[in-house]
Amino acid sequence: MNKKVSIIIPACNAEAYIEECLNSACNQTYDNLQIIVVDDGSQDRTCDIISSFAQKDKRIIALHKENGGVSSARNLALQYADGEYISFLDADDVMEADAISTLVKAIETNHADWVSCQYSRWDEAGVRLEDYNFIVGERAFLTDIDRISFIVKEYLNYLVGYEVWDKLFKTAIIRDSKLEFPENTSIGEDLAFNLKYLSHINKLICIPERCIRYKIHSNSAMGEHKKLSDKLSEDLLLLEDLWEYFMEIKSGTFIDQFPLVFAKLMEHSYIGHTPAEVTDAFIEIGNMSFARDRYSELESKKDTIIAMNPPEIARLKYRYHMYLKSKLLGESVPDLLSRSIYNCYRVIRGREPIERWKMPY
Repeated sequence: MNKKVSIIIPACNAEAYIEECLNSACNQTYDNLQIIVVDDGSQDRTCDIISSFAQKDKRIIALHKENGGVSSARNLALQYADGEYISFLDADDVMEADAISTLVKAIETNHADWVSCQYSRWDEAGVRLEDYNFIVGERAFLTDIDRISFIVKEYLNYLVGYEVWDKLFKTAIIRDSKLEFPENTSIGEDLAFNLKYLSHINKLICIPERCIRYKIHSNSAMGEHKKLSDKLSEDLLLLEDLWEYFMEIKSGTFIDQFPLVFAKLMEHSYIGHTPAEVTDAFIEIGNMSFARDRYSELESKKDTIIAMNPPEIARLKYRYHMYLKSKLLGESVPDLLSRSIYNCYRVIRGREPIERWKMPY
């Protein structure tokens, strides 16, 4: 169990915490490492700190590029990775000393293709705030239908984590599957990469060990107040990247079942909003061809979409999607009649009409 692991660390204006991050990577109990650090156009002392570490530790490869975002930095590093396994670490986070040893042991012992661990949350002063727990155990996939079922029922419910920095990947799968991070979106790049990787694996192991210290910054909540139209636009960019990837690799099952992934992922941004509000946000986005194409396919997967949600809310969620479909594609007389009858039924039972019902979860 001494196969090389490539640790990829993108860094931009990270002088306040890159030293602690690099120390945690260099001081791993597992020593067969390649540590690739990408300075993504920093304007502070990040570049100098990285260079200083590289001079002292020959396992470090220091790369420098113009600012292009975390995805472009990681994609550049992937070109240099020569380890059998790949681990990602953000410049403001920290690895526990035995993190790589624990992850490698898990992937080797369980003959897995992917390992996911737990993590802890820390503030900027170094105070431990809480421990975050995902599921523990293994998931085996014999078919693409198994993989899609896991994605919509577990993975997209954040039971394993959307992040890449709490996981260990096989380099061969990344190379053979031509995986990259999408560079046209500022959020969701980890999720897109993980979903592509998931489409190629046979076994995932989720371990109970807590390997990563995730840093919570005082401005971390800024994104919570983002406009709905901005969130939907980011979701669509992520989903379009996935769609194009599955089309490129000619993954028939993932293309056929893509409406399930589309509906499930979009629902996360719909939470707390009525379909009428979502419709207005879609209109604000402007170019809606991709969303219209995907919504035109949803009805063909009606039974499966209903089955992927809890029974007490499944049909109401489907009605929510059908309202959006009618608004995006044009409302037919049967659509209008069906919704009017359904709304009458809801009003009689003392409930709001579907267009004013807020997605709860």
